[in-house]
Amino acid sequence: MKSKHTSAERQARIRDIAHSIWESEGRPVGQSLRHWYMAERLVLAEEQHAAHAPPEKKDAKPGKKKR
Repeated sequence: MKSKHTSAERQARIRDIAHSIWESEGRPVGQSLRHWYMAERLVLAEEQHAAHAPPEKKDAKPGKKKR
């Protein structure tokens, strides 16, 4: 499975998520490694979901609404 993102882009995404987790937990000291691992798992889940998701239809017309 090949990722669409470069290693640098992936690292930046992990770093941003880890930072968000840190802030959401009140900026605790000594939790950076736990936050990093949490962010890695979230990015991996995003990548796996994207790999298994059906391709988006760009020209799809909305279906008729049922009444």
